[in-house]
Order: sequence, then structure tokens, then C-alpha cells
Amino acid sequence: MSATTITTIEDLVRLLDEKPEWLEALRTRLLTRELLELPQQLAEFAATTNLRFEEVDRRFEAVDRRFDGVDRRLDQLTKDMAPLKAAHARDAALREADLIAEQSGLTFMRTLTYEQIGQLVRSADTFDVPVNELRSFRRADLIAETHDSSGTPCYLAAEISFTANGRDTRRAIRNAGLLERFTGRRAHPMVAGLRYDDRIAGHIASGEVAWYQLDPHTLEVD
Repeated sequence: MSATTITTIEDLVRLLDEKPEWLEALRTRLLTRELLELPQQLAEFAATTNLRFEEVDRRFEAVDRRFDGVDRRLDQLTKDMAPLKAAHARDAALREADLIAEQSGLTFMRTLTYEQIGQLVRSADTFDVPVNELRSFRRADLIAETHDSSGTPCYLAAEISFTANGRDTRRAIRNAGLLERFTGRRAHPMVAGLRYDDRIAGHIASGEVAWYQLDPHTLEVD
């Protein structure tokens, strides 16, 4: 075995490159066991950490599913409550029918019942009015006989919601038009509620439909 002369660091590096087993032996002498085992420990730590993150992800997914279920139940509850809120607002508005008429400069006479509205429809020529529109008209929230400031008989056609919207506006205007057709008398369309959708603000500002705001206190349940 020939002797190897090492005079520079380059000689040492070249020799270690040629003999990997010497490099490993030198590493074992120079490094502590902890440092030698560090790569394996890091790999094990990474694997354990990944498992923990996966478990955390599974738990968050379970929480998300629970919240999704809660959101769906809240959405359904909101939908279920909407008719109750609308009915409550309608009851409150019917109690204030005279005030609603007064705001439009009208004198309240009486509220027409569903039966009276039905009689009005049956006595009129409705051959060209769609059946669904007649059915909706007969379910109007409020149709009242009134007098204007000159004492001339007229009608008030109001649609009532917790939040008045475009559908209420269209129905009120349509109902007023049908009343004028069936009776030959002027009919005033109105929407009433605790608030209204901003998208109908233009109809209110133009006078196409009147607006009556319910007092929140009238909606309180004793």
C-alpha cells in the first residue's frame, strides 16, 4: 500500500472524494451523535408534524360542516319567519287603516273583506284578466273605501310587508288599476312596512306609489 502525502487542504479534499469511507469515518470522529442523528430526527419530526396538521385539518373540516349545517338551519328559519313577519306587519297596518288613508289625504270609510273583494270581482267584466292576477287581487293586503278631500268616493290599495319591495309595489299598482277598472273610481296605490327596499325609492319619489311607514312600536308583541 503506497503512502499518501497530504500537504494542502486540497489534497485532503481530493483524498476524501476518492475514498468516501474515509469521509464517513472522519465525520463520525468530528461530529457528535446528536448531530449525526439530526437528519433522521428532522425527518421523523416532519412526518409527525404532518400527521398532526392532517388531524387539525380534519377537525376544521368537521367544524366547517357543523357551521354549514347551522347556516342552513338559520337560512330555513329566516325563510320560515318571513311569512310570520309579513302577517304581523299586515295586522299592524290594518289597525292603522285610517291613518294610512289620512296620510294620502283620504278619509277612511271601511276595509273591504276578502268576501267583498270577491263580490266586486264577480260583478265585473274580467274576461281578459289572467286568473293568477285575479287570485292575487282577491288576496290583496288592504283595499279600503275612502273619500278624497272633495268628498268623492275612491279607493286605497295597499300592499304591506315588513320590508316593502318591488313585488309589493307592482301588486299595489296593479290592484289600484283593477279597482279603477272594476268600479270606475279613482284608486290610490300604496306600500306600507317598517322599511322599504332602496330599489323602489324611485317609484315612491315619483309618486307612482305612496309610502307609509309603520311605527316599530305597533309591531311589538305584548
